[in-house]
Amino acid sequence: DKIELNLEELDLAELLRNILPSIELKVGEKQGTLALDLEAEHTLIKADRLHLTNILHNLVDNGVKYTKGAPEIHIRLRNEGDKVVLSVQDNGIGIAREHQKHVFDKFYRVPTGNVHNVKGFGLGLFYVKTICKEHRWKLNIDSAPGKGTTVSIQMPAQAG
Repeated sequence: DKIELNLEELDLAELLRNILPSIELKVGEKQGTLALDLEAEHTLIKADRLHLTNILHNLVDNGVKYTKGAPEIHIRLRNEGDKVVLSVQDNGIGIAREHQKHVFDKFYRVPTGNVHNVKGFGLGLFYVKTICKEHRWKLNIDSAPGKGTTVSIQMPAQAG
């Protein structure tokens, strides 16, 4: 169950710009919009490039999957003290408070009631949590039904 991390120093803003085309493609399939807000000045982090790329795709996928109509995805990078905070915000159906503490559990899926077209095994956010834990990153979710969801990951910035 242990994940081997291949840590390297990387520029998170650059990584985001590199994977942008594939993210835009996903969002575009549902006629959605994607906003990238790279306001952070210090974006060097130590991370496993592959796993970080996977969790970014995962968070965007969720935003696209759990939105009725056109998804609006907002990816933001900002600095908070000596941290880089990456957040992925969507305009989706949102998650009720009682489910928020479980969404990162293995195989847990929020009962969506009338959203039957969403396929999945309930592993996506568990994977996100696992990768964040392995990197010792702080993971936070902010959501409310009908208000969308924002997932934030706080990572230590590397001195440039």
